[in-house]
Order: sequence, then structure tokens, then C-alpha cells
Amino acid sequence: MSYFMITISGILYILPFFNSNLLFLSWIAFIPFLFAIYNTNYKNLFYKAWLLGFIIISGVGYPLYFPIKSFSNFPFLVVIFILFILFLILSLIYGLWGKILTLIINNKTFNPFIFSISWLFLEIVRHIIFNFFPLGYLGYTQANFNHIIQIADLGGLFLVGFIVVLINSLLFKFITSKRKDYLIISILIVGLVLGYGFYQINRYEKIEKSLSVGIIHTHINQYDKWNKNNVNNYIDLLIFNDKQFENVDLVITPESALTFDMNRETYYRNKMLNRVDETDKYFQAGFLATKDNGNKYFNSSYLINTEGKIENRYNKNKLLLFGEYVIFSDLIKNITGYRLNTLHPGEKIINFQTSFAHWKAVICSEILYPEYVSKHLNYLDFIVNQSNEAWFEDNTTLKNQMYASLVFRAIENRRSIIKAGNMTYSGIVYPSGKKVKYDKKSNDKLKVSIKKNKEITLFNKIMNIF
Repeated sequence: MSYFMITISGILYILPFFNSNLLFLSWIAFIPFLFAIYNTNYKNLFYKAWLLGFIIISGVGYPLYFPIKSFSNFPFLVVIFILFILFLILSLIYGLWGKILTLIINNKTFNPFIFSISWLFLEIVRHIIFNFFPLGYLGYTQANFNHIIQIADLGGLFLVGFIVVLINSLLFKFITSKRKDYLIISILIVGLVLGYGFYQINRYEKIEKSLSVGIIHTHINQYDKWNKNNVNNYIDLLIFNDKQFENVDLVITPESALTFDMNRETYYRNKMLNRVDETDKYFQAGFLATKDNGNKYFNSSYLINTEGKIENRYNKNKLLLFGEYVIFSDLIKNITGYRLNTLHPGEKIINFQTSFAHWKAVICSEILYPEYVSKHLNYLDFIVNQSNEAWFEDNTTLKNQMYASLVFRAIENRRSIIKAGNMTYSGIVYPSGKKVKYDKKSNDKLKVSIKKNKEITLFNKIMNIF
């Protein structure tokens, strides 16, 4: 019976990742788990916590099937087996957390604060040790609860997760002890968090919009995207003069939107740069391109000025494991005969500067790393996130997590974040957490106005210290 209740907790935990409107489930998700371990005097807690972790990791991580399958061409069953082993290993940390809990929780009592703090440390340690898998953190389930997540500018994503677990724990304690003081404490905590949220939203909503940006939104599957016969069509689709973009200062394309090597393929490069020159606008465009005379490919974002000249280039630093790079690729080739292509990471953060603004580029999955997004933000006005999620075949769970991370990074750093995506959401999140989310399943364009802000938050200061 206890393992059934733990399964219920795992399902309640992951459901908001499938449908963000189910965020309220997170506030009770741990209660079945707590009954399961409390009623059995915390016996076998290692295995029970491991099961909870496996359900969480599997529920949020299964979209990795699609890029692994596309990237490797492994048979269906091989990919399933790889993911099963990977998720078992990743969820072991939950089992270790459960084992530690048996040492610090008295068998006859339950302390909501100790349990919640232990969960906070679990998520932080998991993020440090398994940094390549930044999915499934509890706080992301609350991305639509704007008044609650305002505290992210104090302690980030993990502080929000801590509050949610704490309310779960206090409610469980109220149910088991019948003491109303635990319910009162829960109400007071939620009230304080909401009060802070109302204050901060009102404060940041007063920032005026001062910059217009054009976002190119595409819905192109991977097969068509990388078909070399479509290169000219994509230049026509992405680089154009349009009345809707008449007064914009900058136009942003999705990640790897132009599918030729900007470094080597001079014909297409010249055609594209001449087109930009004709538009008389800045373009931030995504490519997979080599560098200098080397053969290594980088996931790159180019800034091209109004005269059609390349001003700067940022190469993605944090690549996605099994999506953009593969560990032990030579060993895998020797064992299986499969040769897995891999990209190479950039070596430094490059910020883009123009006469009208300074901003930072983070490409696709880099938005999932709060400590990385917070780097080198002094004097920057906003952040741009270019993304191609066609690798995940329009998977809603992955899209929801990616956009939830956009919301949290905007609040953590109090910066507007613009997203230009392929087969995913595009739009903007403002420093207040207010968002414009666009999910049309066609190629389109939208114009947004940016609220520029250079303030450094407490969260950003903490990240800089560490």
C-alpha cells in the first residue's frame, strides 16, 4: 500500500509539467508520500524515496527519447533501455536523500521544517552533481502562479520549491496531529509570500517599455529543417523587410534557424548579409557553424548590424548531453559501430552591444541553468533565448519546462527575456514575470516591446558570490 501511495505522489508531482494549469496539485503532492513513510516508521525509506525519484525523473525526462533517437539512430528498444538505466542512476540521489532522512527524523515525530530543508538541499545537490539534467525541479510547476514565484529574486527556483514542500509538510502535520497552529503557520507563510509578490509585481510593472524587437517564430520539423534544398527558402523566410517590423530595433531568429555554415559557405553568407543590409535592421540569427579554419561545429548566435556586417558571435557554452554532445563517443562507436556526431562548446560568454542596448544571449537549454544565466549581467538591459525544440517533436512537457525556466530566469534577474523558437513557444517575459506566450503551429512573426532594467537582485548577488 505504501508504494502505491508513493506512486500517487509521483504522479501528482509530474502532472503540472504536462498541464501547467494543474499547478495546485504540487501543494498536496507530498502528502501521500509522507503518509506512506510515516505509517511504516520510515522503514525502507531508501527504496521508497528512490521510487519517488524515479517517477519524477522519468515523468519529466522522457522527452529525451526524441533527440537521442534522432541523434544516434539507435533502435527503439536500445533508446528505451538507455533512458531506463539513466533514470535509475539519476534517481539514486533521491534514495540517498531518503536514507539520510532516516538518520535525522525521529521515528515517532515528523518535523515539517527539517523535511522541507532536506528537500531544498536535495534539489541543490542534484543540480550540482547531475548538472547535465536540469529538469523536473519542483519550483517550475508554479511558473503560472506569478504572485508566489516573485520570491525567486531572493532565492531563485529552489526557494519556491522549498515553500511548496513546506506547505505540504505543514498540512500533513495538521492532518496527523489535529493541531490548528500548523494550519495557521501555513496560511501566514502563504500570505507573506503573496504580499511580497503583489508588492514586486506592482513595482516592476511600472517600468516603461523602451525598445521594440521583432521575433521570428517557426514551426519546421527536423527533416525539412536540415534539407539542404531548403536553404534559400529559409533565407527568404527569415531575412525580410516587413511593415510589421518597420520600427523595430532588432530582429531575432530561432536557434540554428539558417542551416548553412556561416563561416565557410560564402555564397549563402553573402546573400544573407546583403539581405540584412537591405532591411537596415540588426539581426540576431542562429547557425551551426565552424570557426576559423577548423572542422569543429559550434551552436552559434551571430549579431549582424544594419549594414550587413557581422559584429559579434556567441558560441553556446553549455551543450545538451545526448542532444548536442555524447560522452565516450569513440567507445560507443567501437562497441556498437554507430558514429555519433557531436558539437563543441564555446569557451566564454559574449555579450552583444549596440547603440540602443546591451544584452546577453543564451541558446536553448542554457536557459535551464540559473547560475549560468546570472553570470555577467551587470549593465545589461535584457536577455535573448534562441531555441530549436524540433528535436523533441513538439513535446508539450518539454516546452512547458523550457518556458517555465524563462519565467524564473526573468524574475530571478529582473530582466526581460525574449524567446525566438522553432516548434516551441516564442514570446517575452517581463521583469515582473508577466509574459506573452506565442504557440502558433506555423511560421509567423511577432513584435514585442522590451522593458529595460539594469537592477541586480539579491539572487544575482548570491550567484555571483558562489
